[in-house]
Parts: sequence; structure tokens; C-alpha cells
Amino acid sequence: MLPGPLAALAPLLEQYGYPAVALLVLLDNCGIPAPGQTVLVLAAVFAGTGHLDFAAVVATAFAAAVAGNTLGHLIGATGGRAFVHRWGPYVLLTPERMARAEVFFARHGGKVVTVSRFVDGLRQTNGIIAGTTGMPWPRFQVFNLLGAALWVGVWASVGYLAGAHVGAVWRTAVRYQLWLLVALGAVAVLFAVRHLLRSRRRRARGEGRDQEQEREREREPERARERARLRGPHRAVSLETITWEARMADDGTRTGSGSGGPHRAPTNRTVVLAVLGATLLVLGAQAVGGTSARLVLLLVFVPALLAGLGTLAQTIGAALWVTAVIVVSSAYFPPESINGRVLTVATVVGASAVAVLLCARRLRRERELHRMRQSAVALQRQLLRPLPALTSDVLLHGRYRPIEEDAMVGGDLYDIADTPYGTRVVIGDVQGKGLPAIGTGFAVLGAFREAAFREPALTDVALALENAVVRHNEYAAQSGEAERFVTATVLCLDRDHGAGVQAVNCGHLAPYLLADGRAEAVPLAAGVPLGLADLAGEVRTVQWFDLPDDGTLLMFTDGVTEAADRDGVFYPVEQRLRALLDRTPDRLPAAVDEDVTRHSHGRRRDDLTVLALRRNPSAEPAG
Repeated sequence: MLPGPLAALAPLLEQYGYPAVALLVLLDNCGIPAPGQTVLVLAAVFAGTGHLDFAAVVATAFAAAVAGNTLGHLIGATGGRAFVHRWGPYVLLTPERMARAEVFFARHGGKVVTVSRFVDGLRQTNGIIAGTTGMPWPRFQVFNLLGAALWVGVWASVGYLAGAHVGAVWRTAVRYQLWLLVALGAVAVLFAVRHLLRSRRRRARGEGRDQEQEREREREPERARERARLRGPHRAVSLETITWEARMADDGTRTGSGSGGPHRAPTNRTVVLAVLGATLLVLGAQAVGGTSARLVLLLVFVPALLAGLGTLAQTIGAALWVTAVIVVSSAYFPPESINGRVLTVATVVGASAVAVLLCARRLRRERELHRMRQSAVALQRQLLRPLPALTSDVLLHGRYRPIEEDAMVGGDLYDIADTPYGTRVVIGDVQGKGLPAIGTGFAVLGAFREAAFREPALTDVALALENAVVRHNEYAAQSGEAERFVTATVLCLDRDHGAGVQAVNCGHLAPYLLADGRAEAVPLAAGVPLGLADLAGEVRTVQWFDLPDDGTLLMFTDGVTEAADRDGVFYPVEQRLRALLDRTPDRLPAAVDEDVTRHSHGRRRDDLTVLALRRNPSAEPAG
């Protein structure tokens, strides 16, 4: 006899069959509260007792779940934002909170869409939320398919394996539901306490790191002065690297976020406890229900999960344990025929072997990816200067983020050199974006590193960069690649010039001067981009502006200025910089990056580089 809600839906399923499953699952996944999950379990129970075809139930529910979530995404993408703007403030959903939600979904939306079907409330609304926050449809659809497969697979398996014994399973669940809720509550409390303690430890470590870095910054000018004294005037002062990892997008105290090594597996203790807990839970349910070696088959999911999370040894251990448990369980609850027993064991062994092979393949790919990242980091160190950088004249802090998801170098470029003619700095942006622009950027950086030390005049440095772009375009044309131009600004700072800064602007964005409580664009004539000087017939000239000792010069690429919100409004640089005047130079680039991300709701359109330059307070005029 069917229990509770299953009995209420049985007449509907008996009369309409698969269309009832499709309709209720679709409604349940597109925002309308409907017993979709219940009817899925009931249909699987019918399949377990021979009244429906199990494969047809799974296929129908999967298609309906995918279609329902897709419809929810369409609803959110077309009308969700307007609805939130109109009615959100009445339920404390302010534009600021909506922006934070969009940034969160841009980073973790795939995980949310995958697992949310197992949570009532989120199952009905995750598609609408994804559409409202602007999650791209192709990316959404990948995780929609994955989530639907997991959800349908789990609940259909539960119903099918329970079969005619679903009543006994239901009664057992009702009998122990209070204890289960208490246990879940205790686990939730433990996780909350653990999260709180870890947050406090992270804050304590962060404060300690900030204090240590502040002490290091205070000591660095004296160290720089001593190095300069020992090496002579205008000799290059070594650059100090705080952190330079795979991705340069972390909190304001560091340059990088850390690519790290391969995926960190759970500890052996965690795996042992989880496997034993799952085993006891399944065997307990089977013993109470008296099923014939059916529920125990759910344990095959354990090595499958470890194949994606754990080490090879953990996966092999779990596979051997699960196989042994199922073999022993089959002896106590034997199938009706010997063929059924052999088929059960063979299926478990096969599934465990597949899990081990998949784990080995995953680990091999992770090791390969780790080696590639390490090689990319080494290459990145040669292409782009680690930041912050210290010379005898200036301190340079920065943030660099390529648009390519896993790339470490893109179309933006920068460098700094302490030369006999003063500290020279270049920032530029290659036409185009991402990986295809790297070659041109490398040609410009190579020319700068040579000409900055060779050429006394800053205009001759710019001419060397122009010639490098022209030669690279000629080579690119021979290879069938696109020719590109480069916008750039070349600066020279020398204490012999007092507060004056020399600049040659080659079509790049004007830098901003932050001083005396103001943020103003430096009035530099734009000039012609590198690679186009011959076409324009323009002679490059040096322009001058002042950088006071307490001022900060902020330079950036169009990854900042072209960041647009959903209405197409570009990032208001001057207005937003006024709100960031309280940031110190070492934290300013990260603050600008985070503010740009909030403005664009996490959607990036180009590579992004932000540099904050200030004078070295310990520098003295050469004499």
C-alpha cells in the first residue's frame, strides 16, 4: 500500500501515466510549486513493480526537468530584472544586493544550478534566478543538463529500488524523521560554528599579514636607499615580489589569487567516516525494509563520487569496500535467482572499475593542467613584471586580469625599468583582446626593455616601440595573421626633474592624478597608436605634467572604461575614483577592479590592467 502523498498522486499517475510525470516535473522546475519530485518517485515505484517502464520514466522526467528550468531561465532573462527593480525594495532586495547576487552567480552559478534541484524552493526558482542575474544561456544549459541528470537519477533510483517495499521504507522514515531532523540540525550547527571559527582565523591571519606587510613597506625605502648607495646612482634596484601566482585577482593585499596545485582531495579520515556513514544508513534502511539486496546497490554512487573528488587510493579503497558490502549483503538478502546474484555482483564490480579508471584519468589531467599552469607562471614572469615593483624613483602597484578564463597573459602590457635616465614606465593595450594579441604585446615589451636603457630621449623610446610593432605586423602578414596597432603611454620619472613627469602618449587613455582630495585626468594629447605613425605622418613629442610626492598616478586600460552595466552605461571613471580616494596606493588597483566588477555585474569585455604609481619617498636627487 502506498504511503501518504504517494497514495494521493497514484490515481493521477494510473490514469495519465507519462504525461502526468512530464507536466508536474516541468511545472515544478519552472517556478510553479507542484509535486514534481513526488510524482517522479511514485513513477519510479510503479516502474519497480512493473506498471511503467523505468527507462521511459527517466527519459520523460529528464526532458521535463530540463525544459522547465530552461523556461524559468527565459522568464528571468526577459522580465526578471524589471520585476526586481520594481518590487525588489519591498522585500529588501536592493540594487546593491542584486549586484552582489549577480557577482556571486557569475562565479558560482554553475554549482547552484547543479545542486539546487535537491532543495525545495530553489528547485522551482533557480532557473528564474539564473536568467535574472544574466547567466549566459549556453553555460546555464550545461549545468541544467547535469543537474537534471543527477536529480532524476537519484530520485528515480530511490523509487525503483524501493519498489513494492516503499510502504515499509516510508514507515521507517516517518518513525525516525524526528531523530533525522535533530541530526541534520546538529550537523548544520557544527558547520556554522566551523565556518565562524575559520572566518575568525582567516581575519586574524589577514590582519597579521597586513601588519607584517605594512612593516615591510615601512622598512623598504631604507633598504632601497641602501641598495642604491651600494650600487651607485641610477642603477636598477631589485624588485620585491609579494605574490605572483596564476591569476592576479585576490584581495587588496595581494596581486594574485593563486592557481595552486591539483585539486585538494578530502582527508582519509573524512572519506572513511563518510563511507562508513553511508554504509550504515543504507544497510539500516534495507534491514528495516526487508528488501532483497536493492537499497544496498545505492552504495555504488560512493566510489563514483570519490572519482571526482578524492585520490586514487581513496577511490580504490571505497570501491573494494562497496563491492565487499554488496557481496555480503547479497548473501543475507539473496536475489530470487543465481543469475540475479551474479548480475548484481558483476554490475557492482564493473561500476567500481569504471569509477577507478575515471579517477585515474581525472588525476592525470589535473597533473597535466598543474604542470601547464606552472609553465605558464614561469612564462608570465618573463612577460610581465611581478608587482609591486620598487625602483630608486617610484613604487608601482597593480592589478592585471586577462579576459581569457584560464589565461595568465592577455592583450594588455606594462613594464617598468630603472635606467640611467630615470625610471621609465610603459602601459599599453594591443588591438583585440585575449590570447591572439600576446605576440604583438611581447614585441612591444622586448623593444621597451632594450630601448629604455639605450635611448636618452623618451621620444626615441617611443620610436623603438613603433618600429617593433611595424616589424611584427610585417612578420604577421607573412604568416597570414592579422596586423594590429597598440595604444600606449610611456613615462619617465627622475628626481633631477623635480615634480615633473615626461610622457609620450601613443593613443592611450589619459592617466588620472589622485591628490589633495581630487581625482582628475591628466591633460595629455592622445597621439597616434603604435604601428600607425607612418600613416598619420605625426611626429611624437614629449609632454610634461607634475606628480607631487603625496600624489598617486592611476593608469589603466579600456578593460576599465569599457565595462558596461546591463543598460549599456560605461564605467564612470572620474566619479568612481572620487569614491576611492581613501584607498592607499597598494590597495587602489584591487579596489578599482572590484568596483568595475560590481558595475558590470561580473561580465568582462576586455583584458584589464590597473597601475597605481607614486614616488619613492626615500629617493634623493642624483648629484
